[in-house]
Amino acid sequence: MIKIEFQNGPKELAKVLHYYNLLEQTESYKIVCPFHNDVNASMLINIEEGRYYCFGCNRNGDALDFVKDANPELNDLELMLRYYKIIKSKKVKSINYNKDINISKKNKVSNDKSNNIIANDYYMNLKTIDWNKINDPIKEYMLHRGFEATTLTKVKAKLTYSNDHYPIIFPMNDMGVFRGWVCRTSNANVEKKRKYLYNKGFHRRDTIVGKYDNETVLLVEGFMDYLKMKQFGIKYIGAILGWKITSAQISKLKAYGVKNIISALDTDNCGNKGTKELEKYFNVIRFQFPEGIKDPGDLDKESFIAANNKTKKLFKEGKKC
Repeated sequence: MIKIEFQNGPKELAKVLHYYNLLEQTESYKIVCPFHNDVNASMLINIEEGRYYCFGCNRNGDALDFVKDANPELNDLELMLRYYKIIKSKKVKSINYNKDINISKKNKVSNDKSNNIIANDYYMNLKTIDWNKINDPIKEYMLHRGFEATTLTKVKAKLTYSNDHYPIIFPMNDMGVFRGWVCRTSNANVEKKRKYLYNKGFHRRDTIVGKYDNETVLLVEGFMDYLKMKQFGIKYIGAILGWKITSAQISKLKAYGVKNIISALDTDNCGNKGTKELEKYFNVIRFQFPEGIKDPGDLDKESFIAANNKTKKLFKEGKKC
């Protein structure tokens, strides 16, 4: 019996990604997923943790899993041999993990600061708008979706003018600190590929849009969900900009004393999985969406009031659990 010993960590994932021409010299980045018909960069690569995850097809795992996903035709023995060949090959370069990642982190911090300054300058130089006083197709689009002109003015939404596909732009403030901007498309065809356009260098993993310095906080996925709940008068609300909370976001919430989460993540499969993830770290209760409502963006004032009252009652009866 042949015994094959191998490692399966960050260095090995780097080698595997290099083998498939997908390695970048940074500890965390996104790529177009090679395992499904991806039109957006849906796969998150985390070299530091030696893991990958696709938000589109949910493929995830370590270096060995990646080789398995890339070669589904291989049996277990063939898979092990292929993996062993990749990580032992001298032709497949790895990264000097400690050195290159540390350099990458220093460069990333510098680049992040520069990108944030550029993003802030771009947003601040756009014309301030009183949405009650303008007539514009994007205003009609937002009104049709249930957003009020007063809300748009309050959150300081602006028009980009230079981008027909993403005409409305919002500042993303995390506890009052500008972390970047996000544009939303109003074109149904563009929306099929990408709803939101973020500024260059923006990282959602360590950002929570909103205000969350309270024991109990309501969490949503997207910015428009946040905007709708804010319009309904929710004070302590955060948008995690995805369905799965990150370790950095968890740390931020805990640092502000958050103990209880009202999960208003989407009611689809991903949103339910995201809620289960939250339960590992907080006391969680599900926001009581009406039947047929997928996310906060689909709520009107009447349905919100009914759902919110049910949630409050359940929260009280459940003693914050």
